[in-house]
Amino acid sequence: MRSTDDIRAYTKLYLEYGYNAWLAERLPLHRMLPDVRDRRCLNMQYNQQSMAVSLIVIFRNEQVEMLLRMLHSLRHTTDMNAIGELLLINDSSDKGIWRNALSRRTFDSYVAKYITDKLQVFHMEEQMGLVRARRFAARESLYENLIFADANVEFTQGWLEPLLGVLSEQRLAVVCPQLDQIDEQTLQYVQLVERRGVFDWSLRRREVPLLWQQLKDLPQPFETPVPRTAVFGINADLFNLMSYFNMELNSPAAFELELSFHMWRRNLRILQVPCSRIGHLQPKDRSYLQRYGNLQQMAAQQFSSYKRLVEIWMNDSKYKSLIYAYQPQIKNASMGDITDEQQELIDGELQSFDWYLQHVAPDLLQHFPSQARPDFANGTVRPAQQPNRCLTADLKTKSIFLKTCDPAAENLTQHWTLSYMNDLRLDDVHCAEVQSNWKLALSPCTALEGAQKWHFDMSSNSLVSNTLCLEVGPVSNLLVRTCDAMNPHQMWYVENLHLDAFKVNH
Repeated sequence: MRSTDDIRAYTKLYLEYGYNAWLAERLPLHRMLPDVRDRRCLNMQYNQQSMAVSLIVIFRNEQVEMLLRMLHSLRHTTDMNAIGELLLINDSSDKGIWRNALSRRTFDSYVAKYITDKLQVFHMEEQMGLVRARRFAARESLYENLIFADANVEFTQGWLEPLLGVLSEQRLAVVCPQLDQIDEQTLQYVQLVERRGVFDWSLRRREVPLLWQQLKDLPQPFETPVPRTAVFGINADLFNLMSYFNMELNSPAAFELELSFHMWRRNLRILQVPCSRIGHLQPKDRSYLQRYGNLQQMAAQQFSSYKRLVEIWMNDSKYKSLIYAYQPQIKNASMGDITDEQQELIDGELQSFDWYLQHVAPDLLQHFPSQARPDFANGTVRPAQQPNRCLTADLKTKSIFLKTCDPAAENLTQHWTLSYMNDLRLDDVHCAEVQSNWKLALSPCTALEGAQKWHFDMSSNSLVSNTLCLEVGPVSNLLVRTCDAMNPHQMWYVENLHLDAFKVNH
């Protein structure tokens, strides 16, 4: 980038997509990614029995260059005879080229001509959300096995054969590739080490090291408690059985956990396949989620889905109470009737949650003990240049400002928690959020990070929201700006820092 116009365009696109979309517009649609497979993978033979699959890609408001680059990577790394059909589900995109009917038809024609003519494209008039869109696509698919892929991935050479090989041998398994990283700034492919997926007591998916025997057996497939569903393969009948079990669940994060419980507690398996490697672009700044819909509505759906998950699948009140203590919004969420789902689990004689912890995720309690939520700090937040003033909120106007510190215990408008959920909370439901004008305001906590994401940088004493720092302006106003470790107006005193929490979570 050399000109002011380029910098302005970069900034605009970055705010919209959460990655270097300016560069994405300029990279070739077909590019060769490095082959980072373990060399032993090249000698493995896979029994695929002429298996063909339905490949399903669901997208909403994606940058067209990234979507086409994903499709070209499919075309150039895959035996297209194994792709029985490609289903593209446009989940009611309402921005950019997707608003124009002619542009949509041009896109469809391009994919049919240059990627595959075994194509079904659905441009949905109403948004369904990822989970319901998957159900819809599964109903429309023609093949026995399904592979779901997010739009922000790129395939590498030899990715498909290992997945199909495992599916052909274990028809009722869920298979996942090793997801490497596509760097959000350079868009380069970055190889990652293999790790297992579990969850913590806030129900967020977390990654932990492989068990010793799994490490020794690499690059053989290994069992993982909770999959990453950016790409996964599954038998169509099995997917329909599970996805129609809990029809009101409509959160991708809750779907991953329910998929885990469904599989393992029915004595089925989830396998991660290291010889299948795919690049995945997942921006650190989760503000990009706003292009998928209203964040407050998404948060409400997630809390409701989590509550259904907890009340259906957690048969021990000890764990329920722990989860509700970590995320009180889940406890307070509505969930609808779950009588049929609970009875189905009883009739199905599934394994218990304690069995799951003992046999599927035996190290979960080691990594995430069943203890009180380890928040990072709680108390007042003061600018270093004005230590007698405190960060203060007005619950009526939702504004956040500086005011003389009030030592009265009942003054709850100055008592903040830098929480385990990576947000800055006034209480269980109100969080500090960066607005589009770079100022702060109180908003309902979403637990989706994005504009509510905060952490304290102990090296510079800065309060950081994604890549920006909280600063005291010239008239004691608050705003976020580019971080500068030497700027005294970005230095803060945060009361009651819990150093053990920093060690555990970072």
